This record gives sequence, structure tokens and C-alpha cells, in this order.
Amino acid sequence: MNRTTRRISRDATLELDCRCYETPMQLIGQKVEVRYLPDDPEKVWVFSEGKRYQARLTNRIENGKTKRENQVAIDYSTVLGGGENVH
Repeated sequence: MNRTTRRISRDATLELDCRCYETPMQLIGQKVEVRYLPDDPEKVWVFSEGKRYQARLTNRIENGKTKRENQVAIDYSTVLGGGENVH
């Protein structure tokens, strides 16, 4: 197994050999040890604080189709004085 160190990004992913892997949310921002089999992209493990987690290869197509709740919509007609031309 190969070993390397990576930092988990704010979206709970890490990049390894030009592939994106999903990790548990509690690892966000942490530097972790990653162990993997170079011939098998499905076999990737993340080690942090004595615990082992399996990283899952991100399916970008599936992820792009996931419905997410939108934040509160902003009504720009009321921002900055009700649509007046403010300079």
C-alpha cells in the first residue's frame, strides 16, 4: 500500500491521483494519512486519530444531479433603497 498525507477540504473531499474522494464530514480541515492501492481506485483508506475510514470515489455526475435545498431567495428590488440607481 502507498501512503501519503492530505488535508481534507471544506467539502469533505480529498484529491488523490487526479481523482476526488469523499470522506466523513468530521475530518474537514484535518491533515490525515491516506493509504491506498495504486492499482485499485476503490481501495482508499483515511486514518485520523487512531481511526480508519474508507474514502469513496466521488461520482460527479450523481453529485451534480442531487437536489439541494436553496437558501432564502434575495429580492434585489428591495436592496439598496428599492431599486433606485445608487452610486
